[in-house]
Amino acid sequence: MKLTVPVGNPDEVEMLAENGAGEFFCGFVPRDWLERYGGAFWLNRRGPVVGNLARWDDVSLLAERSHAFGIPVHVTFNAPYYTAEQQEFLLPVIDRLAAESGVDGVIVSDVGFLLAVRRAFPELSVHASSVMATLNPGMVDFLQELGARRVIFPRSLGVAGIRALCGAAAGRLETEAFVLNEGCVFEEGYCMTTHRSAGALCVQLPGVPHRVLPLAGEHAVSLAGEEGERARELMGAFKDWVWFQNGCGNSMSPGGVPNGPCGLCALFDLARTGVTSLKISGRGTSSYRKLVSLQMVRMILDLVQQGAPREEAARKAVALRNTPKFCEARYMCYYREEAS
Repeated sequence: MKLTVPVGNPDEVEMLAENGAGEFFCGFVPRDWLERYGGAFWLNRRGPVVGNLARWDDVSLLAERSHAFGIPVHVTFNAPYYTAEQQEFLLPVIDRLAAESGVDGVIVSDVGFLLAVRRAFPELSVHASSVMATLNPGMVDFLQELGARRVIFPRSLGVAGIRALCGAAAGRLETEAFVLNEGCVFEEGYCMTTHRSAGALCVQLPGVPHRVLPLAGEHAVSLAGEEGERARELMGAFKDWVWFQNGCGNSMSPGGVPNGPCGLCALFDLARTGVTSLKISGRGTSSYRKLVSLQMVRMILDLVQQGAPREEAARKAVALRNTPKFCEARYMCYYREEAS
């Protein structure tokens, strides 16, 4: 399995390559896009500045340095959708990225745009983003027909689902699953919001004034007594889960390991699903977080590939994180059914 790692500038390439990165993905937002659309229309699933390169020369340098290590680079064009005008704007951008900057492919979410890219650049590698919400074998078949080279599974898919879809994709499409950082409260493929202005809607939900009402008969009545207390407990648990899914308030363990959504305990099982790449999220995070995240995944994956049993790999993963209470809560787990 390759480790697919975010990169935010050319200076990170050598550090990540020497620590086991097998593939890079990055964002790029040219100045022309910002001048035309401002911050209201995001070119990809990160804001127009944070987590994105802005200069053509930087993309070229990043690709050059990556290729020196034999590492391919894909650029994200994974907004949920683009208008026809935006697609016409972006096709020449992709042409220049491939022809002049030397990137190896793109990551796309909009089905119409995927088709447009395939028609314009039939030899270019196109990965179907997790935002496409590939949740069943029919979607795998559909993406193959459209010409995608890889399907990136959504965060909501469990190990059993990944195993089933890897079986469906075997020999036809490459596959990729998330393993570390940046969870999502909703199913990202069905979420049409952005994180601009007031911030992410999902993060704010627990703090929005609300009443919990049971839907019984034709009328809803306010909960009281034990039922009301149970409802408040559930909302408290939801609030905790949202906090974990959104990086644990950017906190760190006592050993300096950044906290956040994690699939390290599941690496033993993921290695047996047939998935071809494991994705570490975090284009907009610090170089330190990218490096530590990569080192942790590499360490546990090496252990698994050397023959360590599930229990040993899980114990090592928990020890690496050094936040036993967080691991015991299991809210931080990408794959809770496999967590130990």
